[in-house]
Formats: sequence, C-alpha cells, structure tokens
Amino acid sequence: MTSFFGDVWFQNSDDVVGGGAAPAAGQGFTMSGDEMRALLKKCQDQRNFIRVQFRDARKLSQVVPPGNEPASKHAVDGPNGVNETGRFYEGHLRFQDNYFTELILRLEKALGLTEEADRQAADATKKSGTID
Repeated sequence: MTSFFGDVWFQNSDDVVGGGAAPAAGQGFTMSGDEMRALLKKCQDQRNFIRVQFRDARKLSQVVPPGNEPASKHAVDGPNGVNETGRFYEGHLRFQDNYFTELILRLEKALGLTEEADRQAADATKKSGTID
C-alpha cells in the first residue's frame, strides 16, 4: 500500500513526561491518549461507513441498459455512462478506505495497541507450543 502520510508521525503525549520532544524527522501530531482514542473511533466509524457505501456502489457499475437501443446503451455503457461513473466512484471509495486504514494503523501504533496485540498473539502461540 502506498503511504498517504509519508514521514508524518503521531505521538501520545501521555507516554512522554512534559509532552516530550517531537521525532527528529518529518511533521506530526502530538495529542493525549484520550484525544487519540476519540480520533481512532471516528476513523474506524468512517471507514466502516465507506465500506457500506462501497458494497452499495457496486450496483452503480453493473447497470443493465433499460432498452436494447443506442441511447440506452450509450447512457449506461458509453463514456461517462452510469457504469463508468460507478467504477470511478468505487475507486474513490477504495482510495478513502486505504487512507483511513493507514491512519487507523498509525493511531493504533501510537497508542501501543498494535504492539500489544502482536505481543498477545506471540504469547498465545508460544503457549500452544508451535514456536520455541
């Protein structure tokens, strides 16, 4: 996946005494854990909404002309027709989904949620005897 944010970082101000210094490179955001969790929830809700829209938008790219005549066929399958517009809209929603997915992952990482989930998965795997 192409990064939308480049070297932009997120920092949890709760983790650093006195607000802490920004990382050496790039631009970013420092906010409290509560602010990050609130933003994370909004991003997750928005991504879920976009995914519902995407499922509904599929219908816009699969329209069948109402009649077997040139005007109907052109309006549906021609340039800038309903199906082409529907595919463009699907691509736009896919782009938005990718954007929010990366933003969610970065917020989770800043909150330590990603590392904790990975650590729990590794512990569970060790307990099951499949590694070490």
